[in-house]
Amino acid sequence: MRTLGPAIGALLLAIVLPWGLAQAPVEAAADPVAEAAAEGAGAETNADLAGDEVRVTEVPAAASFGVAFGFPAYRTAGAIASVQAGAVGAAAHVAWGTAGLAVGLQARAYPPVPWPVPTYLAAGADFYAGRITPHVAVGAHVPIAERWRLDLEGGVAWTPLLDARQMVPYASAGVSYALAVGLAPSSSTAPADAAPDGRPAVGRCVAGDPDPAQLDAAIDATVRRFVADATATYGSVYRDLRYRVRVVERDVDGALATVVVAYDGSVVERLTGRVLEASGTAEVDFRWGGCAWVRRALRY
Repeated sequence: MRTLGPAIGALLLAIVLPWGLAQAPVEAAADPVAEAAAEGAGAETNADLAGDEVRVTEVPAAASFGVAFGFPAYRTAGAIASVQAGAVGAAAHVAWGTAGLAVGLQARAYPPVPWPVPTYLAAGADFYAGRITPHVAVGAHVPIAERWRLDLEGGVAWTPLLDARQMVPYASAGVSYALAVGLAPSSSTAPADAAPDGRPAVGRCVAGDPDPAQLDAAIDATVRRFVADATATYGSVYRDLRYRVRVVERDVDGALATVVVAYDGSVVERLTGRVLEASGTAEVDFRWGGCAWVRRALRY
């Protein structure tokens, strides 16, 4: 069995939990803890959480919003927004520097190279004080926490100097919050009156005591959201995500609950066709919000 190699390392596996997921379907062992909990609550066990394999073929887009600081001095500090759809992306920023207000636009291409962090090639231009300054750069998104990432860029810019132009270093560093938008990686098993994040739809909430039977829907929403974020970020590098998730432990204490899930599966490198496999466990903390279980923390 091929496993995640040192070139990808623990960083990729830790940030992208569902990338550790078995390529070929196998019979999942019975989960007595999950089955007992489902039977006791009189609820039907979620098929995905019971161990059935899920295959993800569609890649959602990723949107990010953050702040960036850079050089040349016309773009010292500012706000930036970007979107990535598979192998292509775009970004726009508004910055302030020595020339006053600057607005920038950038096109990005994400090559299918299995480096430890998502990287891209960029070309764009900044507009300030009636001037246009084009640039080219190489960038990377370095995950630092769930949905949070450090964005780094380095390249060259062609700045105007009287009637000529000079080539100067181009650099940028910032922090952004990224999330998946658009397509969902798998069908929802949340209640019909639930919102995409697993919470009851607005106007349909009837507050009540903690309901352990609703934990499956909350777990499933957490898994689907994590898979969506992961495929949106790494979909240009990997394809054919297959994974299994099953509950191995759950502990409900009043309005608080902790669930341990086991996951295993695989992805295929787009560039080489190599299959990468991994497995592990994750622990999720929930709090009862009156109508549904709301995720508080995720550890993996």
